[in-house]
Amino acid sequence: MNRIIRQLLSWFYRPFLERYLRKDRPFKYDGLELIILKSVFHPAFFGSSKVFAGFLKQQRVAGKKLLEIGCGSGFLSLLTAKAGAGVTAVDINPAAIACTRANAQNNHLRIEVVHSDVFKSLAPQSFDMLIVNPPFFEGEAKADSSYAWYCGPDFYFFTSFFKDLPTYTHPQTKIWMILSEVCDLAPIEEIARRAHYKMTIVYQEERLFENYLIYELQAVDG
Repeated sequence: MNRIIRQLLSWFYRPFLERYLRKDRPFKYDGLELIILKSVFHPAFFGSSKVFAGFLKQQRVAGKKLLEIGCGSGFLSLLTAKAGAGVTAVDINPAAIACTRANAQNNHLRIEVVHSDVFKSLAPQSFDMLIVNPPFFEGEAKADSSYAWYCGPDFYFFTSFFKDLPTYTHPQTKIWMILSEVCDLAPIEEIARRAHYKMTIVYQEERLFENYLIYELQAVDG
């Protein structure tokens, strides 16, 4: 039933949303004031960002070295930087990089921002926390704005992510990934298993008839 309701809402809601997001738009959350550029994932209209934000506000991030893969507007990176984390933010979309840098400057927060396809342009180093709100629909991104949705053929994003993940973590690193029940979870879990990672649901929340799942990723012996 929830899937049918989501489809009806999408059919009715999407044309209005697409028109609205053709321009840069403001977004406020917990004292942060952001401008979301028109080709950048907007945290106000997709439940994963706010669900993840609520979860991260309950974690002890102060003093931690934190990496966000796929930072978009910089919302989660700035939220954790405001809470005292030392943050590095990565995205493949050039507009997202510009958006994150501008929002960091406007909110007087210092974070490192790196233009990168997953980890490819990031110097090897280890982080205490790593967060990712990934694209999860299989298929090629036809435009920069589509990188927020499409993870590439054969779930490229996840293959690349799990392959290089050990280079950026240590045994105590907390790794959290948010996914939705609407995506094809089985191939993602299989990619994780082949890379010797276990995915454990540590939090879930329903918003607008969509169930969001936050996984903690843990390396296991091969």
